[in-house]
Amino acid sequence: MEVSLSSLAPAEIAADLLVLLVREGLDPGLGLGGVLGQVRFTGRAGQDLLLPRRDGDAFRAAAVLLVGLGADDDAHAVRRAVGRVAPRLAEFPTVAVAFPHVEAVIEGVRLGGYRFDGYKSEPPRPAVRELIILAGEDPQGVARAGIVADAVTFARDLVNTPAGDLVPMDLAEHARAMAGACGLGVRVLDAGALREGGFGGILGVGAASANPPCLIEVSYPGDGVSGTIGLAGKGITFDSGGLAIKGLGAMSTMKCDMAGGATMLAAVQAAARLELPVGVTAVVSAAENMVSGSATRPGDVLTHRNGRTTEVTDTDSEGRLVLADALAYLAESSPDVLIDAATLTYSVMHALGEDITGVIGSDRELVGELIAAGARAGEPMWELPLWEPYADRLTSEVADAKNEGGSLADATIAALFLRPFTAGLPWAHLDFATTAYLDKATDLGPAGATGAMVRTLIGYLESRS
Repeated sequence: MEVSLSSLAPAEIAADLLVLLVREGLDPGLGLGGVLGQVRFTGRAGQDLLLPRRDGDAFRAAAVLLVGLGADDDAHAVRRAVGRVAPRLAEFPTVAVAFPHVEAVIEGVRLGGYRFDGYKSEPPRPAVRELIILAGEDPQGVARAGIVADAVTFARDLVNTPAGDLVPMDLAEHARAMAGACGLGVRVLDAGALREGGFGGILGVGAASANPPCLIEVSYPGDGVSGTIGLAGKGITFDSGGLAIKGLGAMSTMKCDMAGGATMLAAVQAAARLELPVGVTAVVSAAENMVSGSATRPGDVLTHRNGRTTEVTDTDSEGRLVLADALAYLAESSPDVLIDAATLTYSVMHALGEDITGVIGSDRELVGELIAAGARAGEPMWELPLWEPYADRLTSEVADAKNEGGSLADATIAALFLRPFTAGLPWAHLDFATTAYLDKATDLGPAGATGAMVRTLIGYLESRS
């Protein structure tokens, strides 16, 4: 999509479609106020009205699309309003949007117009070819919005890809290709290297699959003096539950269980393209959690990268096993902070629903910075407690810990399980088991992968810079 800026007034632009974002109760101008009373368009959020140009109209565009903003006209409202109508915009070759929030408009068009239709036999749906924003000069905003939208799209595409076409080493190849395009360092540890390196969590989870596990590391050095952020992502490319096998309803969307890994790869991609001063290292522990005679059994004990041992009491609590190795590995390089992301627990789904990501951490300042970055990005987060008394639920008679502590407060207990692998570094854990993948469309995209937390993490990395 070609994006340009123009200082022309809305009435002067000769586009196929002119989009006017209208606050509730306000006149959109261009002599359209009288028309709105006849059709009961008030500017309420969720309303839109397409008006073809008639003889005598005070604008040059072939048509005008009025889009209701409701009471707010901040970046979040603009992004959502534009995203909601983005699929309709593709019907017009040249689209002009009259609103000064350049980045919000571009993100709305790109994210709301996203489609994953490469597996469909019919031709792909058209996309907006040329977008003109009537907002004066903001080339940096145009560039940043494009990079952010690219990163979200990268994550969405990976998560939406069927699991049969994205086994662990396929994910590694995508990471290699991205790293090559962005000039990033990349390292992939295959099953042999994982055995030599003591990555027992990843190996144990991937033991039953014909597709071997791997660990993916992509690094962006930054300016060398602004510190380094360590990002760990859960990369379960398919989760059957292992021997604690899931039912069909729970298993059918489990291609999305690598969303944490996709998110972290997208974040380091954006950091490099934005040329941020802060360094970023993303580590993804990739495996398939499958069923076979070689599967890890309930009661087996795994030894992790840092030497800590885990008794596996639930093979469907596998995400924390692979994340433990990723965090321990990252901690060895002593980054300034550690952040992990995972589609980890059902309890966060029940507690926070499909709009809010849970965050738990050992460092309140870091947690607060992430919540603030989420608020700026329009991705709400809520802090859950790292409640120390619940650590007793992870006590094992045969190992340092077991990998589950019952169904109650599982998000907190999962975080307590992960904490010993962070080497005392400032650490935050993002549990987005619902927000990463939805079964219904939103204003910012169709059903499926959302790319949640990509924009939040980019904003956080920028704030650290």
